[in-house]
Amino acid sequence: MQNRRLALGILVAAAFSSLSASGAVVSIDASVQGLWTSFGQNNKAYNAAPGNILCGRNNVSIFRNYFVFNLPANLVPAGQQILAAEMVGKLPWRGYLSSDATETWTLFDVNPANYAVLVNEGASIENRVDVFNDLGTGKDYGTRVMSVADEPAPNTVPGQVVVPLTKPAFLTDLASRLSAGSIAIGGSITTLTGTTLQIVFGFTGYDSSNGGRATLKLTIGAPPCVGDLNKDAVVDDLDFQIFVVAYDILDCAEPSMPSGCPSDLNRDGVVDDLDFQVFVVAYNALLCP
Repeated sequence: MQNRRLALGILVAAAFSSLSASGAVVSIDASVQGLWTSFGQNNKAYNAAPGNILCGRNNVSIFRNYFVFNLPANLVPAGQQILAAEMVGKLPWRGYLSSDATETWTLFDVNPANYAVLVNEGASIENRVDVFNDLGTGKDYGTRVMSVADEPAPNTVPGQVVVPLTKPAFLTDLASRLSAGSIAIGGSITTLTGTTLQIVFGFTGYDSSNGGRATLKLTIGAPPCVGDLNKDAVVDDLDFQIFVVAYDILDCAEPSMPSGCPSDLNRDGVVDDLDFQVFVVAYNALLCP
C-alpha cells in the first residue's frame, strides 16, 4: 500500500505543477409488441393491443417476443444526454409457467431491416424464421432472471419485470435511432433446455389487465461530472480525499470499497493510476460542466 501511495504522490506532483448525474425520467410505452414463433410466424390474433408477449417454449414451438418504442422528437434536449435506461415487462398472475425454478430473459437488438415487418401487427406473416432468429441473437442489451416470485398476487395488476439496459450497446443504438423515431428490442429465454413447458409472460395477449404495454424508461439529464465524487458540482480536495481512500483499497470487489465503486472512473474494476489520470483532468477544471 505504501508503494501505491508513493506512486500516487508522484502522479499528484506531476499533474498539479462514477458517477451519474441525476435527471428526469421519461416513460415510453411500446407502440407495438408481440411474439414470433420458431416456425417463422407472428401471432396476428393477439399481437394487436395489448400485445401477446409470450416467451419460451411449449412442446411444439419456441416463442420470442419483441417491442417497438416510438421515440418523440426532441427527446433529448440540447446539452443533455441519456444517462440510463431500463425496460419494464408486465407479468400477470400465472404468467410464469416454467418447469424450471428460474428462466433468464435476454433482450437483443433488432435488425433495422425487420422493423417494417414487426410493426405490421395486423398482418398474418409466415415463413420468416429469419425474424425469429433475429429476435434472439445479436447485441445483448440486458438480462433478467425470472421466477414465479415475479408474479403478482392473484387477480391483481401485473407484476413489473425490470431489465436494466446497462450495456453500452443499447445506449449507442438508441442514440443512432433517435433520428429514425423508433427502436425495436427482441426478447428470448436463453435458458431453454429439453422440451418441457418453459414459458414466461403467459396470458398477456387477451386484455390489458393481463399485461399491458411494456415500458421503456429513460433517465435524461446533464452529462456526468467525472471526478465529482461528493456530488457538490466541483472537483476539489474533498473529492481527492474520497479518491485516495478508494485508491488504497484498489479492488472494486473489496467489501470496504464504497458502493458502486465511484472512483473507478474508467470502469475497469480497479481504482489505480489510470483513474487518477482521468481524475486530475477534472480536478484542474474544478467546475463541473
